[in-house]
Amino acid sequence: MSERTGAHLKRRHAELLVALDDERHLGRAAERLHMSQPAASKALAQLEEQVGYALFERGTQGTLPTNAGMVMIRHARHSLGAAQRVAAELRAAEERGASLLRLGTLPSAAPRLAPQLIAHLLGLAPRLEVKLVEGALGELMDRLARDELDIVLGRLGSRLLPADCEVIRLHEEPILVVARPGHPLAASQALEAVELARWPWVLPLEATMMRERLDEAFVHAGSRPPDSSIQSNSLLATLALLAQDDRLAALPQAIARYCERQGSVAVLPLRLDANFGAIGAVVNRNTAGMPVVQAAMAWLRGLPENTNQAAPGPGA
Repeated sequence: MSERTGAHLKRRHAELLVALDDERHLGRAAERLHMSQPAASKALAQLEEQVGYALFERGTQGTLPTNAGMVMIRHARHSLGAAQRVAAELRAAEERGASLLRLGTLPSAAPRLAPQLIAHLLGLAPRLEVKLVEGALGELMDRLARDELDIVLGRLGSRLLPADCEVIRLHEEPILVVARPGHPLAASQALEAVELARWPWVLPLEATMMRERLDEAFVHAGSRPPDSSIQSNSLLATLALLAQDDRLAALPQAIARYCERQGSVAVLPLRLDANFGAIGAVVNRNTAGMPVVQAAMAWLRGLPENTNQAAPGPGA
């Protein structure tokens, strides 16, 4: 196999590899690409002959990639992501004279960090086009690795990050306890963890970092962790449940303060010794040389460590 096979992967071969990986069925992959199944089979055979390895095997669970196939699929996704980036930039430049930033955000960065970054960049380049995608960490990191995103903002977590990226750590994100406006505890000057544990809750899902950090904080404060029959990883559902009765919930500070400003929650005067995790940015090194990405990185690096910290509430 030529050492430059991946670099010269034809677009139709790249699309076929990705479709086969997604569909795990040659017929469905061919249909997705508007090809006949014999044509798809022939294209796959040509590619396997070119690289010198079998790329897929048919089994009871469908058409599955071999180890060599997984390598080629990764190159195919990277190649298609880069091609999509070039096409989008060309359209923006030719049709509107604009540059393009593809920004991913986790919910923890969506209320404050992402809008602030976008506002700063638009101040520098009013014709900038921004494609903002919210998602889970794993999904966004996969898209970053495929060159479909330039920057991802949010909690960094413990997931192994893509090799071709740079990490900018910003700050630790505290966890705050919230309730509906007008909740009996909202007017308190100071609260103890033991008291809050007795109230009904909407808790984070078990085995999540948020739940583990919350439980640890209550134990550290000398209280049993809260217990509840309701667990949720949906912000909208949690807010709706809080509005119905006197339940409590825990949210990352940026989200809690944003919801407080919107009038949908009251932040209770209890400062837990708990952090949601490190908030930061993961930058795609393949596009880090672009002026708009460099401007974003400069702004992020210039943020003070407490940029996302709001003033503590009463008794906090």
